[in-house]
Amino acid sequence: MDFPLKCHLEKLECHFTWDLGCYKHKLQELSDDFHDMDQQTCTWQVHNNNLLGYIQYALGSNKKALLHFCKAESVIQEQGTEEAEARLQVNKANMAWVHFLLGNTAESKAYLEEVEKLQQMHPAPPGCMLHPEVSGEKAWTLVKFDYSKKRQSIDLFRMALKAEPERKEWHKGLASAMSRPLLMSEFTTDEVLKQLKRAIELDPDSVFLQSLYWLKLSEVPANYKNNYDKEVQSLLQKNIDTGNMEGLGVILQYFQNISVDKAIQEGERVREKFPTSPRVLRNVANLYKSKVYSMNKDSREKQALVEMSIDLFEEVLKHYPRNFKVKLSLATMYQNAHNIEKANEIYSELLLEKDDLPPDRLQYLYYSYACYLFHSRQSREDESILFYMKAAEIPDNRGCRQKCIKVLENTLKSGRDPRCEDILCLLQRIRQENI
Repeated sequence: MDFPLKCHLEKLECHFTWDLGCYKHKLQELSDDFHDMDQQTCTWQVHNNNLLGYIQYALGSNKKALLHFCKAESVIQEQGTEEAEARLQVNKANMAWVHFLLGNTAESKAYLEEVEKLQQMHPAPPGCMLHPEVSGEKAWTLVKFDYSKKRQSIDLFRMALKAEPERKEWHKGLASAMSRPLLMSEFTTDEVLKQLKRAIELDPDSVFLQSLYWLKLSEVPANYKNNYDKEVQSLLQKNIDTGNMEGLGVILQYFQNISVDKAIQEGERVREKFPTSPRVLRNVANLYKSKVYSMNKDSREKQALVEMSIDLFEEVLKHYPRNFKVKLSLATMYQNAHNIEKANEIYSELLLEKDDLPPDRLQYLYYSYACYLFHSRQSREDESILFYMKAAEIPDNRGCRQKCIKVLENTLKSGRDPRCEDILCLLQRIRQENI
């Protein structure tokens, strides 16, 4: 290995140095999401192809990786502007890395030289650590990964906007990042709505931004009595008329906040028009799942909804057989269908692939499996406690971990579980983490 070359490469800003991880499930799911996009209307083709190139390399497909990196370069060159040329910094750095990792030292050095020339031609503006094209693309990439990276992406979008305050892509990205459920607590509703308004001013045709704005506005307590159905219906009709499903999930969330039945009605209207779209099928399946969760007692109606949800999730898996969230949803629906054999099969498969899951997803898998074992009561000795403990051990302080801690605290109070001593030690370690 050429260590001096590697040292130079590690100083570059690109997907190979942004600590994105190589967790197969997450990367495969991102790849699936890109296939759901309308590539003709997508404004992020360069970013998409750069990220897809990294994903394909991480998944072991070197030829596809190079194809995506070359496609990103081709799109940039077609744009032919100074702004576009600055975007080549990330792309060329990716090429330098992938050739280095493939053992093509001469090609890697050649791309490294090109990056250094581009850095000289397009330096970061005063007061910015990175060129706005670099910080903008890095922000756009990080927002697709875990919580800590989503938080970092906000600072990077703001850095890009400091240099280019009228750039609609960065305003859209910032609005999207600030609106993420896990980050909402860090901003006031007014701050989020203000950023959404600014993004819409610059990109008034974005169905995603408009649907997100009406959703967030409707969630303000003072607006609970207000009705924005007409505006949201209009956006849904745009989805149906154009076939571009941008914002569909947000639109259906708006209607679900009114009632899950209303959301199902609207979702089925879209499915009637696009009966084979994986994105549409997944959204409708999730609505049926939500309806099932809202029903306490077993009934013919509930079982009919369970079967409909199972059929839809199974259809989505035909398109994307490695999708983590869909598999977990399917397992819970099989549990509700009292098909323990199929639920066990899915959980066993996911547990065998646990090394391919990032920590937040592994924690959620353990938590879901613990709940499943508890409710299905498959073992004499409550094995569910073991998986609540496994989930709680993973240092992620979002809701999932807190739910596990609460279960363990209640178990400790009862004093009936043979693992009480281990539970006490675990809870003490977690408290020490938070001091």
